Amino acid sequence: MFPKKYSKEQIILKLEAYCAYQERSLFEIETKLASLNSSPSDLTSILTHLKECNFFNQERFALTYAIGKFRNNKWGKQKIKVGLFQKKISADLISKALSSIDIIEYKSMAQNLYEKKWLSLKSEKNEFERKQKTLRYLKSKGFEYDEISDLC
Repeated sequence: MFPKKYSKEQIILKLEAYCAYQERSLFEIETKLASLNSSPSDLTSILTHLKECNFFNQERFALTYAIGKFRNNKWGKQKIKVGLFQKKISADLISKALSSIDIIEYKSMAQNLYEKKWLSLKSEKNEFERKQKTLRYLKSKGFEYDEISDLC
């Protein structure tokens, strides 16, 4: 079975809807374009159209991604950084996005996650193991060791 072939106009409409639904990175848009079997000659003109019509913006995506993952998923800066890197965001935009996270809110989030995990491990008899499990949990959420070691 052959993949469906879309016209350039159909691809543009699909990508406009795709980008309007939520913020997208250039990498995500290029991946979607590849899945729609667009011709290589149309690639540049489609991306130019989307950029000119403000359907995507790398900086806006990075800021939205960082704040969203922090507030909704309770991710730390390390995990957000890796996520942005996987989306092929430049290093300067990654650092700008990470600096947009309020430091007081960040520390408060880490403290709350620490306390919840600590309480959930109250059945753990060994105090050292309880502390290690709590720290490992926060590290897996992407919080830096320097930040979370102060909580203990």
